[in-house]
Amino acid sequence: IGGGSGVLISPDGMLLTNHHVAGASKKWSVRVGDKQYNAELLGTDPRGDLSLLQLQNAKDMCWVEFADSDRLFVGQHVLAIGNPFGTAEFAGEPTVTLGIISALNRFQGAYSDAIQTDAPINPGNSGGPLLTLDGKLAGINGQIATRFGAKANTGIGMAIPAQQIQRFLPLLKAAKGGAVMHGHIRGLVGDSEETDGVQNGAELKEVKTGSLAEKLGFKAGDRITMLDGYPVHNYARFMGVMGTYPGDSLVKLSYTRAGKTETVSATLEKLNPGSLGLEVRRAPINGPAVVLQTKDNAAKAGLKPGDRIVGLDGKPIQTLLAWMQTLQGSEYFAGDTIKVKVQRGKQEAPEEVEISVVLDPLYK
Repeated sequence: IGGGSGVLISPDGMLLTNHHVAGASKKWSVRVGDKQYNAELLGTDPRGDLSLLQLQNAKDMCWVEFADSDRLFVGQHVLAIGNPFGTAEFAGEPTVTLGIISALNRFQGAYSDAIQTDAPINPGNSGGPLLTLDGKLAGINGQIATRFGAKANTGIGMAIPAQQIQRFLPLLKAAKGGAVMHGHIRGLVGDSEETDGVQNGAELKEVKTGSLAEKLGFKAGDRITMLDGYPVHNYARFMGVMGTYPGDSLVKLSYTRAGKTETVSATLEKLNPGSLGLEVRRAPINGPAVVLQTKDNAAKAGLKPGDRIVGLDGKPIQTLLAWMQTLQGSEYFAGDTIKVKVQRGKQEAPEEVEISVVLDPLYK
């Protein structure tokens, strides 16, 4: 499919692939063996990098069952199948490579619970299956680690696990070509540095006022130890497990406070990050953050090309690096209002303006 790969998961032609392979278009042409099919995008998960397509006029197709990815183990042999570097692009058969599961529960960017494999995968394998030796779908291959800018296999590939895919599948089927959101609990600030030196749960440094976390009863100092039966040994693992659930999922959380274990049920919020609608000059990193282009709500609010950003929600911004770090360290959702302070005009006598912008949804 395109320059990538996919895998059929039903006899009537439902096909899984990566969002970065097929999420940008509603219509696709897919080759299965020596036959071409038109395909329609049913739904996509931009954050988790999954897309679900439906082949038209497909019946009695060969398809793959899901494995229980929670029962995979390090050292287990797996097969990767796909179209590396377009080797199967015109008439060839897919490439099959053999390896093992190198690690589990890897937090790799938006892949929050990834399977790591040394089965050789390369650009073009994206969206293809990682299979157990009994022919079941362990995960969808989607990322490789690269060095020195060379996009080629290094022995570290990442796959989205089957359990995560199955949680999202009903929503992808019903999305009518739209995006499915991941689950989240707003207002939790974790101690990612493990200050006490012990990994005995996800320690909370802060619980923000008015947030879902506060409504659920969490307090600073609590340690979340389990999410829906999955053990949580630190804050990264907690975020990793939560990242495998879609928004509106009902989950059970266990946490400790003053030596006692408590449980609470939570309906996860939909994680749709906010987009400020700005393109900012990328260099120099220690120079000012200068607006190059505005769109959507940023343009409507009055931000203009040439504006120099000097503040964000009351936090001073002196450089492009500070701007990037402040954005990355903040929790902004679509619909939130953010205050951007800018300087305009001549640098020796600038006009300073603070503009409120309602964030656009990053995923639509």
